[in-house]
Amino acid sequence: MVRGFTQTFGVDYNETFAPVAKFMSIRCILALAAIEDMEIHQMDVKTTFLNGDLEEEIYMEKPEGFTQEGEHFVCKLHKSLYALKQSPRAWNQKLDAFLKIIKFVRSDANFSVYVAQVGDVKFFIAIYIDDLILVCDNKDKLLQVKEELSRKFQMKDLGDLHLFLGMEVERDHAQRLLYINQIGYFKEIFKRFRMEDCNAIEVPLDPKTKLKKNENKDVETVNVPYQQVVGSLMYAMLCTRSDLAYPISVVSQHMANPSIKHWIVVKRIFRYLQGTLQFKLRFGGLAP
Repeated sequence: MVRGFTQTFGVDYNETFAPVAKFMSIRCILALAAIEDMEIHQMDVKTTFLNGDLEEEIYMEKPEGFTQEGEHFVCKLHKSLYALKQSPRAWNQKLDAFLKIIKFVRSDANFSVYVAQVGDVKFFIAIYIDDLILVCDNKDKLLQVKEELSRKFQMKDLGDLHLFLGMEVERDHAQRLLYINQIGYFKEIFKRFRMEDCNAIEVPLDPKTKLKKNENKDVETVNVPYQQVVGSLMYAMLCTRSDLAYPISVVSQHMANPSIKHWIVVKRIFRYLQGTLQFKLRFGGLAP
């Protein structure tokens, strides 16, 4: 059994950091794809962390159910496994090496965005752990790269991009428009935090609102999942709802010891989302 929590830094592992594509980079690539009417496909890597090669010498106990009479031994790992601390990094290094072999260049601005250009053909790949967005203005080249990835790794071809990390993608090829929204994600968090029946409002934060630090523990908020709620709203802000940036910055300053007043302001943000559920980010469009 792999027990990553028993690993010792400097002995069983060294670096663990593995980059993922920033949401800003993903939006930029989607915007460019919309403007130039490029193909946007998605692929998913199966058993992602089993692909990485280990640099350290690591041993593990035999898995339960594995028996061999007269033998008392442990297993030496050559490939990474889930639960190892360095598994995400090992996978990222493996994918990085392969993309460089097929002539992709890693962006200096975002280490999980890769670019290739052959003649007039432009190709972008954005990586978020095991999810890949492939954007290209030549369908034949796109299919070729997908085939090369599938030969190297076990991949699931998801075709045209429709859903990525909770973001829903819609396209209008005729007008070169692309829309992203999180309607499904919002409905999920409404249900999770029992806010699906809240009344809608048009402004997320009253301009006169001034929240102060809660000096005393407010017993009324002991069972309120304040941190989880604010974190869920913050994810929406990072992905598609930049209009939530200021109210989220206000309520997130009181994560450690929120009062009932803070909770009321958070619920107001939910009510604003209820009234703006259909809002979408729009990219592209033909020049007038």
